[in-house]
Amino acid sequence: MVKNSNILCVITARGGSKGLPGKNIKLLGGKPLVVYSIEQAKKSKLISHTIVSTDDEGIAEVAKKNGADVPFIRPKELAEDDTPHVPVLQHAVEFMEKRLNTRFEGVVTFQPTSPFRTQDDIDATIRKLLETPEATSAVSVYEVESAHHPMKIKKNRRIKSSTLLH
Repeated sequence: MVKNSNILCVITARGGSKGLPGKNIKLLGGKPLVVYSIEQAKKSKLISHTIVSTDDEGIAEVAKKNGADVPFIRPKELAEDDTPHVPVLQHAVEFMEKRLNTRFEGVVTFQPTSPFRTQDDIDATIRKLLETPEATSAVSVYEVESAHHPMKIKKNRRIKSSTLLH
């Protein structure tokens, strides 16, 4: 059993979405999208520290109002359309380890565009990873019925409202 874990959760919420501008603070069910990730991280029994890494003052403000730590505004060079995720996480981890004078045993990243993860799934994944010495990373996935697979929807170039409600 894992006890007293030192796990950093980095919620990556870039402000420059071109497909859906402002998506990380758009309302979903009455809450800004990024808030779901903040709430889920706070419910985790294994995540010890949670931060939001963003380049956008508006996202930072919403995150802070909802109880998140936003210890820095992400540098511009780490917030481009083609910026890989790993350097963003490395920046956040290095910053927080220096700030807290600690070394994290694990890092979890939440993308606000996946708002329906559960605390049980989060903790089970972290626990499994910490208890499996040969594993260095884990990715959560969800099986989608073939009739509703996103590639089929895109291929058909139409989205039926009934498809989205299932």
